[in-house]
Amino acid sequence: MSGGRRRTVLLVGLAVPAVATLIADPLMGLVDTAVVGRIGAAELGGLGLAVAVLSTVAWVFNFLVYGTTSSIGRALGAGDAGAARRRVRAAVRAALVLGMSVGVVLWMVAPTLLGALGAVDALIGPGSDYLRVRAIGVPFLMLTYVGHGAFRGASDTRTPLIVAIGSNVLNAVLTVLLVGPFGIIGVAAATVAAEAAAVAAFVVLLPRAGVARRGLLHDRASGADGADGASIGAGSDLAEVRALLRVGRDLFLRTGGLTLGLLAVSAAAARTGVVTAAAHQVLFQVMMLGSFTLDGLAVAGQATVSTALGRGERDEAAALGRTTALLGAAGGALTAGLLLVVSGVVPRLLTDDAVVLEAVASAWWLLALGHLITGVVFALDGVMMGAEDYRYLRDTTVLAALVGGSAAQVVASTGGTLLDLWWCVQALMLVRFVALVWRLRGTGWLDAALAGAQRAADRPSD
Repeated sequence: MSGGRRRTVLLVGLAVPAVATLIADPLMGLVDTAVVGRIGAAELGGLGLAVAVLSTVAWVFNFLVYGTTSSIGRALGAGDAGAARRRVRAAVRAALVLGMSVGVVLWMVAPTLLGALGAVDALIGPGSDYLRVRAIGVPFLMLTYVGHGAFRGASDTRTPLIVAIGSNVLNAVLTVLLVGPFGIIGVAAATVAAEAAAVAAFVVLLPRAGVARRGLLHDRASGADGADGASIGAGSDLAEVRALLRVGRDLFLRTGGLTLGLLAVSAAAARTGVVTAAAHQVLFQVMMLGSFTLDGLAVAGQATVSTALGRGERDEAAALGRTTALLGAAGGALTAGLLLVVSGVVPRLLTDDAVVLEAVASAWWLLALGHLITGVVFALDGVMMGAEDYRYLRDTTVLAALVGGSAAQVVASTGGTLLDLWWCVQALMLVRFVALVWRLRGTGWLDAALAGAQRAADRPSD
């Protein structure tokens, strides 16, 4: 098998289970919504606001997935199982501290927070009940991020899929059993139990990722002098946690910039008019759904590139980066073609307003063709994360968000149309596309990977 074909088979084999996992993860919230919607309107409204808060928490701390993926991939690629265990241990400790801290805060301020977000009195009671119970599970949620990252770093996307399916099934069963006697509190408790079960499954299965379970929470460093050994181990863990938090800073700014840029376009649509805002929402949700399929390739690219760089194979990492980009282009083209084919069907599933449908149709073709760009962008996001080129991702994404968001404000101020606003979305993606392709064609991202490896080597070890 040729090198190019081998890489394609490897990447696709990792991407397909990753796509299924990305789709399976939000299903817990969907099950909760479907069940609570049959309790009452107040419970459903409170649930929606509480889930929005929890989604924000998930967004802020998802660096635990991406940072763990690259660091574990590097360590296992280098054949250093000790470093992999040390990095998982540091991520576990960070997840526990952050999770417990956030959980306590959410428990304490739930009613006040929901009120500050504009909830009417009828929503605050059920919303607070749900949020407080789910707050207990925040540490479990963050630990699952570490589990996903560890297995992705080991180029294993099938095990996380199995865990996701199992936890979703458990959540559905427990939700049905608990909603009757406990109402919305029982629904929340079912989700927390499913999250805890997912953590337990990841711990049991962790050796599959090449990481020993022993010493995940406490490690006795070897050495003649036990006190000195303990000091070295503590210093090593602290250095790893600091490195993970630096990744968190850059990814927070990168993802925050992208989110704010897209939010600026949505705000501009709202300023333009009711029909434009409604049609934009339809297009935006379809674009988000398409991102699930394309993000699976980003997972594969990050895992394989980080592993290749851990082995010191720069040429192989570069080749994997190019193959990932080509597959992203192919995936984007496939998605674009599919969206063009279903242009007369999908919008009608989301709205039956004839005026809104007409507005959607005016920009649907641009949404579809835009995937020719976004397919490559999402794929190369994973490649650059695999190389730990987080700073470049941060800076270029913020720049792109400024371009697209500012253009949208001009469109809204000059009486532009929905199609004009979607040109702004494509401008945002085009800036990212040019920046990422330019980076891939050079060696700067590989140099960033080398610098990251040097910083890792300079950190104390057990």
